[in-house]
Formats: sequence, C-alpha cells, structure tokens
Amino acid sequence: MNKLKIIATILLSITIISSIFFMLNITSGIVSTENYQKPIVTIYTQYNGTYFPYQLKVVYYPGNATGANMGFPSEWTVSNFQQTHNAVVNTTCTSLNIGVSWELPAAQIAGGVSIPLTTPPTQLPAANIMGVKKALVMLTQMVGQPLGVTLADNELFVEMDSLPGSIFAINPLTGNVIWYATGLASYAMNNPIVWNDIVFVTVGDVGFNFANFVHYEKGQYDQIVRGMGYGAIYAFNATDGVLLWMRFTMGEAMPAPAVYNGILAYTTGAGCFVGVNATTGQVIWMDRFKGLFASMSSVNYYILPNGTPIFIGGFTSLSSPYGLLIAVNGLNGNEVWNATLPAPNKPYNTGMGDVPPAVSQRYGIVIQSTVANAEPNGTVDTMLLAVNATNGKVLWVINLGRGYTPPAFKGGIPMIYNDTVYVGIPSLGSVAAVNLFTGKILWETRLPSLGIPPEFPGGPRGSPTYYHGLLWVAAGEYIYVINPHNGKILSMYYVGGRFGIVNPVIAGSTMFVSNSYGWVLAIPLNTIYPAWSDFS
Repeated sequence: MNKLKIIATILLSITIISSIFFMLNITSGIVSTENYQKPIVTIYTQYNGTYFPYQLKVVYYPGNATGANMGFPSEWTVSNFQQTHNAVVNTTCTSLNIGVSWELPAAQIAGGVSIPLTTPPTQLPAANIMGVKKALVMLTQMVGQPLGVTLADNELFVEMDSLPGSIFAINPLTGNVIWYATGLASYAMNNPIVWNDIVFVTVGDVGFNFANFVHYEKGQYDQIVRGMGYGAIYAFNATDGVLLWMRFTMGEAMPAPAVYNGILAYTTGAGCFVGVNATTGQVIWMDRFKGLFASMSSVNYYILPNGTPIFIGGFTSLSSPYGLLIAVNGLNGNEVWNATLPAPNKPYNTGMGDVPPAVSQRYGIVIQSTVANAEPNGTVDTMLLAVNATNGKVLWVINLGRGYTPPAFKGGIPMIYNDTVYVGIPSLGSVAAVNLFTGKILWETRLPSLGIPPEFPGGPRGSPTYYHGLLWVAAGEYIYVINPHNGKILSMYYVGGRFGIVNPVIAGSTMFVSNSYGWVLAIPLNTIYPAWSDFS
C-alpha cells in the first residue's frame, strides 16, 4: 500500500510539473505547433487529369478561425498589398488596435526547422562550409520566407520555402493555424495574393540546369529557361484551403502575380507573361518574350486613363539591354511598352528581373530599382528608375550609390508615399528618400548593425512601410523606425534571425513579419517603439 502511495505521489508531482511547464510555454507567446482539435485533412495527387510531383496535403482546423470581422480588406491584389507597396491595412479589431504578440514556428509545421531567432549565423546549416553570407542567403531561399505576409479576408497568409513549398492561413489574433497546404511543386517564396475569397500561390526555384549553360556559351539566349524544377500557380479557397485549380508553368514562377477585375497575370522563368481567369485558371492570353526571364519581380498594374488595365513586370536578359520593364494590355496581352536604363548605364545580373515595380496610380509613374554598371572589383551602382506609366518613357534615373554586389536579390523594393519614394540600398545597408517627380535624393541613412557585402548579404531589400508619420524598415536582425522627413533613426528593435525581402505589415497597433529562420511574428508597435503614437 505504501508503495502505491509513493507511486501515486510521484505521478501527481509529474502531472503538476507538466502542467506548470505547459502554462509557461503558453504565456511565453510561442504558439504551440500541436492542435488537439481534430483537423480535416485532404490529400490531392492530381488536378484535371495531371498528376502532382508530391502529395498536396491540406490540413484545416475550423475551430481556429477568427470568428469575428477584423475589418481587413477582402483583397490583396499585388505583392506588398498596394500598387505603391505601402503595406498598411485598416482594421476594426480592438485587440489589433491595442497590439497582439505571438510567434509561430511555421517552417517546423511545414517539415523544416524553425531555428531559434537568437541563433548566430555561424550555426546555420552548412555555415561551416560555405561561410556566413552564403548560409544566410541559402536559408532565405530554401527554408524560411523571403518576403512578408498578407492580411486579407480576416486572415493572415504566408508562404514557406521549406521544400516542398507550403502556404499557411493563420488567425492574426492568436497565431493559430487555420489551414495549411504543404507539398507544393516547388519553393513558395513570395507574397500570397487574395481576391474574391481565393488565395493564389506561385512556386519555383532559382536554378539553371547545365543545358542552359550550354545555351549561354553558344549565345542561344532565347532558349534559356530559369528553374531546375517545377513551376506552378495554385488557387486555394481562402477559408478552408480547398484546392480550386492549379497550372504548371514554363520555367519557375517565383514572382507573385497580380489580379485586377478577375484577370490574374503572372510571369515565369521562360519569359512568359500570362493572363488567366482568376476564378477558373483558364488562359485568356499568353506572351512569350524569348531571351528574357523573370526572377522575383512580382507583377503590378496600372489603369490607363481610358480605363484599360496594364500589367507590368520586370525581366532579366542575358544580352543587351540586360533588363526590361514590360507592360502588357490586361485584356489581350498585347505589349504596350517596355523600358530600360538609358545609356550609358547597363543593368547587371538579375537586377531588373528581381525588383517588383511600384506604381503611383495617382501620378501615373512606375518606379523600379536595379543594380548596374558592374566593375571587375565586384562593385555595382544601385540605380532608381522612374517611368511614365502610360507610354514607358523614362522620366529620370538616379544613382543611389556604389557598393559591392549584393548576393541573390539584387535591389531594394521601392515604396511610394505621396510624392516621395522610399527604397533600400542592399549594397550599402542604407535607406533613401527620393522625390517622385524629380529624382532628387532627399536623404540617405546608413542602418547601424546591418552587415553589408562583401562579408554579409546587406539590406534592406523589402519595401519600407509608412505608418503614423513614421517609416518602418525590416533588415538584418532588426526593425528600424525612421523619421521619414530627415532620415533620423528613432529606434532599432532586435528581433533576431534574418529579414530577407521582408516588408513590415501593420494593422492598428500590431506589426506582422516573417523571418528567414522559419518564423512568423506579431509584434505590438509599443514594443518596437514606445513613442510611436506621439507621431501622426
């Protein structure tokens, strides 16, 4: 009997300790990856008679939905939310207006590893072999999420690279997963697009197979296709993750598409510019610009004065002019205009095919940044280009500075706010403010504690966010708060990990960001900069 009492006491102690540990884990703000609600699991192996390379598994937790109207917009039609790339989302939610905090190890759910955010880069996969700079870049491209999140339809959507690629729908209040789909045909590394209760996800990889090198050596540029694996675009029901349609693509489909008035336009690594019915996936028009390929230049759009939409995307070319912005008629796919850096400037590497253009619908101006004018010592200029959105005429070009070539994504995504362009300069670790009409540099600020090439990847690459009279920038391990009028740094908040091409997304008093270490985070603005509410 005494022995039984001792055993019972031990078991009770273990139970109490376990309960305390569980409560501590919950209050730490880290969302548990386990969900005791029975999920609805659906496995897809084909669509419309075409088989998938991997099982596409959709896991849906109905009880994790918000159950309340967040007041979010129902659509997120281009990368970084608006044509201007300013990712500020209206909300009527009291909790978001106060500020919520959580951390979700999304890569872990997708089958990868969510590396603790305080981990030094020397401990990243293969860092001891390839060095810190390459290890950071590799992690961004292959495991975590290079770009930011999407807020629409009362949910937060985010993609994860972890092969096979994944897409998550998350409760923005709690960080609990509402549904996720894993087993996409390749890496999912961009911004989910939302329209009419549909979430669109494009996938692809950065590689070239050996046959493409042979084509390059022979000068057969029109036969070069980027993407060693599959490229594809998927459409999911935003509420429960049901697969609505999918299409394989010629070459990778790394850039995010854009949608306007039911037409979804996307670009590929084979130089394709394609318009499909957003509801059904049926092709409306398709162009192929041989010798060009898209990298990460997500599609944007502009509405011409006569009401006709045009879609705009950036492409890389391996022969002169080495990079183009191309605008096509959204109704029939006919090319409307193309633009490049005027001589003597020469776009370099993937520059013009990397950066998504920003569009001012109000002023009819398109802005893109690119690296150019490479020298044998490994340095490049970072150029900013303004184009007339109606006819493609170059309005102005400025040089933001010269530095060592940044690895992978070469430029900074521009953001337009009123009559000012804000943009990062990855080679210099700086942010600049430029007059939208003249190209005059208003200020340029070096971000402290941000390593730059050739030793580190540099940044910022993602677009800044203008909110409440402040500029919010994610780069390296930090979120920086900057005075948008003079470039003075007001605060720098340590998050850890690495921000790749991440733009802060703000709703009320809460910021949402993703991280290359495999995390999605909600952070109260008061935590980042306690005095933020004093500005307007």
